[in-house]
Amino acid sequence: MEESDQFNSRDISWLHFNQRVLEESEKSYVPLLERLQFLAIYSSNLDEFYRVRMPVLGAWKKIKKKKESNIHHQDLTVFKKVKKLINRQQTHYGTILTEKIIPALRDEDIFLIYGEAIPENLVPTLRDYFYGHISAFLVITDLQKQEGFFPVNSQLYFFVLLKDNAGKFIVKIPSEEVSRFVELQENGRSYVLFIDGIIRRFLTERPEFSNIENIFSFKVTRDAEIDIGDHYQSDIAEAIEKEIAKREYGLAVRLLYEQKMPKTVLLDLLQYLNLDKKSAVAGGVYHNLKDFFNFPVWKSDLAYPVMEQLRVEGSKDVSFISIFDRMKQEDILLHTPYQSYDTVLRFFNEAAIDSEVAEIYTTMYRVAKDSRIAQALMTASRNGKKVFVFVELKARFDEENNVRWARLLKAAGVYITYSIPKLKVHAKVALAIRRISGGTEYYGLFSTGNLNEKTAKVYTDHSLLTANQTLLKELHQLFLFLPARRVKLPQDELSFDHLLVAHFNLLDRFIQLINDEIAEAMQGKPASLFLKLNNLEEEKLIQKLYEASQAGVEIRLLVRGICRLRPGLGGLSENIKVKRIVGRFLEHGRVFYFHHRGRELLYLGSADWMVRNIHRRIEVCFPILLLKQKQQLRHILELQWKDDASSVWIGKNSENIPLENPGLRHAQQDIYDYLKSANHEHQPLV
Repeated sequence: MEESDQFNSRDISWLHFNQRVLEESEKSYVPLLERLQFLAIYSSNLDEFYRVRMPVLGAWKKIKKKKESNIHHQDLTVFKKVKKLINRQQTHYGTILTEKIIPALRDEDIFLIYGEAIPENLVPTLRDYFYGHISAFLVITDLQKQEGFFPVNSQLYFFVLLKDNAGKFIVKIPSEEVSRFVELQENGRSYVLFIDGIIRRFLTERPEFSNIENIFSFKVTRDAEIDIGDHYQSDIAEAIEKEIAKREYGLAVRLLYEQKMPKTVLLDLLQYLNLDKKSAVAGGVYHNLKDFFNFPVWKSDLAYPVMEQLRVEGSKDVSFISIFDRMKQEDILLHTPYQSYDTVLRFFNEAAIDSEVAEIYTTMYRVAKDSRIAQALMTASRNGKKVFVFVELKARFDEENNVRWARLLKAAGVYITYSIPKLKVHAKVALAIRRISGGTEYYGLFSTGNLNEKTAKVYTDHSLLTANQTLLKELHQLFLFLPARRVKLPQDELSFDHLLVAHFNLLDRFIQLINDEIAEAMQGKPASLFLKLNNLEEEKLIQKLYEASQAGVEIRLLVRGICRLRPGLGGLSENIKVKRIVGRFLEHGRVFYFHHRGRELLYLGSADWMVRNIHRRIEVCFPILLLKQKQQLRHILELQWKDDASSVWIGKNSENIPLENPGLRHAQQDIYDYLKSANHEHQPLV
């Protein structure tokens, strides 16, 4: 087998993940309004794919013409496969929406007016709404008076043609200035209308548009890449802000147009927009269906039942008041969103006011817009503590928010360090140093997810709050290194014996752990590993997993998104099984379990096994040392493996393979029930 045939395309694999999101929207046991949310997630994901990956695939296509020898054949053929797969998914999307969800909504007296005439009984009210709320934001471009038109990324437009070629116009649909949906109550029914449909209906009443022949909707998707170079001559925050401003005007990668638009009209529109016809993609009547996130009707019986967040398991001794005392007694392992994120907030809040805390260090990758963590850090600085924050400004689509917080923190006296050239700091860690009479004490936080209280409600992650001085002294080394912002990392200056840190020991340590399992299997002894990742792409690590499979190591993988590994190939990966879970919450935690001669090593961390995480980021993975916490995590992994409602097998060509006997075991609900039961055995403290 050729080496390139050992790996699936990352883009095809990711599209199969998005297919799973789409499939969740048609499952009858998923509450109806949540099914709309899955349609919104699918649409949002696909938009990002076009903005981030399609420019890369387009570049490969150009390279093919130049016959560059260092590009895999698979890379050169993937572009057509991607477009074919997307087209098939889009057709499936339309079927789910129009034949399943819209009829089901009507059964609940919710009438989504989709691609049909506005009911006459609603016309008077909607006419008032059009003139009172929408028309003020209509920007109309007369193409006979203006040469060409430049559409902004993801903005919605109409291409309007008058009869007898009397005029052509582009009308901006003000979906950002006005809510995309209008809800009206009539005779016990809820009517939901797109503002697009309202504009179509009442624009024709204007004298200048009285002889409209046709109206077609369209939008343009643009490349999201920003380029700030590898060396910053001035303030990096300022450089990034300038690039963000350009992003919405980047290279067009897709013109999404209404499918019924005649070819002659499409070519005409492409000419006005100065776009290549290869960018044209046929779509439905309405675009930006990610706006279903803001669907205006909400009924609790049509949504997921409230899952009240659990408090973190505590000690039987109720005398502890300070979280630092609690951490000193025993590590705290937190599982969000099942358990409350307040424990993490309390760590930062207490550090801000604790008289013995002298220094606070943390990383920030994706910050909540109204971050209470950032507020606590500013308070800490104002209280005279040394506060160091490494803000990663290159977190895609969060750059602007991160820049804003970096400046606010800096204004409050926080010591800020920005991105490292050619690297991203993706680690999710924090450290508080207390000066006490007996010396110095370290208290720290390690997480698999961003320090973001908003995403903590919908992403499944794990956080460890610990006073383990050995681990935290190593973490302190990393925080002392980060301000240097050096491209070449001094391997001999830093020593990590317990933490796994990308660019220092992470790759070598993972390979050694797999080698240990291989050695055991070769001797006929029990050998296994169980990994949970968002994405599995890095070829060296995949080849090592293949080697372990050939040696007889039992390998189980939970991979939510990209999986370039090909399971089930005879002689290569027959001992590897891979599952994917898509459910109510986004699976986000990374877990690494190794049998390790029965001593069971278990790590959590921020690092996926992707090229960027392993080779172009600073990541931190950390060991779980307490036996009961290892057992808890192992139990959670097993619950996920046994899921037979929200999971599928990943096939050798990255396709989703349904389980043979699907049931109703939802891992996420089972994990919540398990943690809730465990909490009953202890007095919750923190």
